[in-house]
Amino acid sequence: MLFDEFDREVFSAGQEIFTYGDLGDCAYLIEDGAVEVIIAKLGGEHRIKMMGKGELFGEVALIDYQTRTATVRALQRTVLVPIPRKLMEGLLEKSDPVLRHLLLVILERFRNRNEESAAQAQNLMVPPEQSARRKVLQGEATQKLSLAHGMKRALAREEFELYYQPICQLSDGHIAGFEALIRWHHPKDGLIPPNDFLWVAEQTDFIHEIGLWTLERACRDWKTLKKFTHYAKPFFSVNLSVAQLNQVNLVDDVGTIIAAQQVNPEELKLELTETVMVVHPDQALTTMRGLVALGCGLALDDYGAGHSGLTNLQRYPIGTLKIDRIFVDPILDSLQSLEIVRSSVSLAHSLGMNVVAEGIETDGVRAKLLDMKCDFGQGWFFGRPAPLQRTW
Repeated sequence: MLFDEFDREVFSAGQEIFTYGDLGDCAYLIEDGAVEVIIAKLGGEHRIKMMGKGELFGEVALIDYQTRTATVRALQRTVLVPIPRKLMEGLLEKSDPVLRHLLLVILERFRNRNEESAAQAQNLMVPPEQSARRKVLQGEATQKLSLAHGMKRALAREEFELYYQPICQLSDGHIAGFEALIRWHHPKDGLIPPNDFLWVAEQTDFIHEIGLWTLERACRDWKTLKKFTHYAKPFFSVNLSVAQLNQVNLVDDVGTIIAAQQVNPEELKLELTETVMVVHPDQALTTMRGLVALGCGLALDDYGAGHSGLTNLQRYPIGTLKIDRIFVDPILDSLQSLEIVRSSVSLAHSLGMNVVAEGIETDGVRAKLLDMKCDFGQGWFFGRPAPLQRTW
């Protein structure tokens, strides 16, 4: 067996690549040549399969630390691309926990159907760290499945509720608008914040249903919320996720909801993160232009915490810049944070945008932001998120 400069492995005709019972730590992709897969039977060997260029083998033992279930031998000079376990473990760690758990269950059942492999596997100890990882994975998979099923039930049973956080003018502290933030009143776990369940909604595409529910409910509630504002052009903000922005019917859906609730589209701001612009820039631009054509405003949320760049601010029709709290909170103690916020406010104004500073918790921070000519503030200093029934 030889190694070339590209880490291929070369086998000559008749050479064994691995043997039944070997510990599997690698899978192989056939780049050139052919192999035969052999199992032992009474009276000798029995070929069960021939494989050629482009095919993959050895993948079962690769994933679950079990032994090889067959012998593989080169039929001619064969060049293989190895796929080591460490690479596979890294890829699996980044994949969906439910899919990883499902894959391991399928492999276990596959091996249990092979009596010889199962008997041998009983004598093979799974490394402790691998066993621990499997238990963690099972817990992650169970949690995700439980959340996915729970959210569908929650929407049907009206367990979701919108909380609203005021966005105030820094000059006088008066409420200019509100941001809608979803909460889940779980029957057993109590009040669940969005960060604890929306990640599952985005991965299962349930985010479309939740997103439309949120928009419809916020539009319905705006008639009441608007009474608490003291601003010439009051507004309310609703968040959009990456998955929602990539939905082809989003503009039509937003238009339908606005019309049904008789909301002035100029009073609706849709908040986006820069992730949508990085992942699908062309689709993002098309959808954003459609939303602006409806009359809606667009806000760039969490500015500075993601892939911030002048290109995004120039290319997309953004009217409001929201500066992330990680920069706002320390401006009284950190010269670096102070300059980042100051330059962001100046840049936004030069591009015709207004600015909302997030995470304001003290009057000192509010006063410093006002000195920078920041337009609006949001944070516990002005008010925490609360249900519609609260009087601001």
